[in-house]
Amino acid sequence: MRVLAIGIHPDDVEINCGGTVALLARRGEEVTILDLTRGESSSNGTPEERAREAEEAARILGTQRRLNAALPDTGLRSEEPDQLRAIVRVIREVRPHVVLVPNHDDPHPDHMAGGLLSRHAIFLSNVNGYTTDQGARRQERWRVLRALLYSGRREVRADLVVDITDVHETKLAAVRAHQSQVGGGAGTIATPLTDPRFLSVIEARDRLAGRRIGATFGEAFELLAPIALAHFESLVSEA
Repeated sequence: MRVLAIGIHPDDVEINCGGTVALLARRGEEVTILDLTRGESSSNGTPEERAREAEEAARILGTQRRLNAALPDTGLRSEEPDQLRAIVRVIREVRPHVVLVPNHDDPHPDHMAGGLLSRHAIFLSNVNGYTTDQGARRQERWRVLRALLYSGRREVRADLVVDITDVHETKLAAVRAHQSQVGGGAGTIATPLTDPRFLSVIEARDRLAGRRIGATFGEAFELLAPIALAHFESLVSEA
């Protein structure tokens, strides 16, 4: 199975669905992370530093590869054709069966726009007449089988919860790899991520999600489309 995890900035995937990414990678699934921006407008860290940290975090999570669409940080626009085409191009290249999508219900303008861009791109990637052609190369359309919305500053409806207990320390290690964002060293500008309690906030949210399914840690996802149910036995097969 191929999975694409989309983040707005280079640390969003780790913070919000890094446990699920690590779990999938550990199970041998082909996982790609796509960061929409380089985080060049961040309060802390240069784009070069953030790129190095992102690669280290991806290594910790065990993903196959990490891509960056290099869209403008603080400049994402949900109806911008070129930005939309850039994401569709990646989807058609990676050909994921599942896409993990950032929640567009977010006070951060980039997160709102980036979440909507991602949802639009998933739809248009399967439209045969929508072109992302570059020169003589023509990409074939691709249908994403399942899109899952993950929490950001606001929580999603927990339609399903992934048990990430076994990989929770891996998730936190990947978050810590973004030292320019969560390190809080000398000269650092104070942000919610540099707050010494930030990792505790992540842990608390993951504990709450895990409690819903009787696990120590979990990550919640909202379904963007219903799942077909043929036999009720599948509802209790894992119980």
